[in-house]
Amino acid sequence: MLYRIVHKFIEVNGLKLHVAEIGNISSPAVVFLHGFPEIWYSWRHQMIAVANAGYRAIAPDFRGYGLSDPSPATEDIGFSVLVDDVLAIVDSLDINKILSSEEEYGIEDPVIKNPMLLIVGEKDYFLKFPGVEDFITSGTVKQFASDLEIEYVAEGSHFVQEQFPEKLNRLILAFLHKHS
Repeated sequence: MLYRIVHKFIEVNGLKLHVAEIGNISSPAVVFLHGFPEIWYSWRHQMIAVANAGYRAIAPDFRGYGLSDPSPATEDIGFSVLVDDVLAIVDSLDINKILSSEEEYGIEDPVIKNPMLLIVGEKDYFLKFPGVEDFITSGTVKQFASDLEIEYVAEGSHFVQEQFPEKLNRLILAFLHKHS
């Protein structure tokens, strides 16, 4: 079946956030989350491949990115705000929750418990920020994403999904088939 990417705005935590999605709304959902300075568009190749494989692909523009409203105050920007926004988006799209929140489990920091895939270009400048590479390679990241799989792309930079779309499509679809 041929799908088109559909754009919508969702009221989330007092802001209007832009979300792009493609695929059958009754299919299992895959949420693509981008880094700075990207928007949903950086995932377009992967979204189409995932939808063609029978999934529903969703990619939001975070607060202040793309067509989403900016946060009203800089102190509102952080990991917990991102998690809250993603949970609200998932809820508003009527998708079974993929994250656990502090309200549900009485914990201080949200923990992602479902299988997740992180694809990193080995030449990504983000890895050179103080503590980032060690956070990932030491396994500390698994305190926040307990079922995280990490794939490295040797020649990839920060824009690995744009540089090697077919390779990422294969990695993502293999991950999805493994966990379906």
